[in-house]
Amino acid sequence: MKLLITGGAGFIGSNFVHHILKTYPDYEVINLDALTYAGNLENLKELESNPRHKFVKGDICDGELMDRLVAEADVVVHFAAESHVDRSI
Repeated sequence: MKLLITGGAGFIGSNFVHHILKTYPDYEVINLDALTYAGNLENLKELESNPRHKFVKGDICDGELMDRLVAEADVVVHFAAESHVDRSI
């Protein structure tokens, strides 16, 4: 099974990615994050050499990118968000 995780470099998303890869050895993860103020590649450092983890720097507002990534995935888990109301308006 291949999962597309949005917001996978943030606190919640990265912990979910680690959990999935640790618990389900047959699963693959496409991890999409824009790496704004909340995303941090340090959260994914342990996964750099994991062949079941693919990191993509990108924005969920990029329709072409999302079309391509969703087509590759069996499941989408959406964690991408702006945590400050003024940034999400």
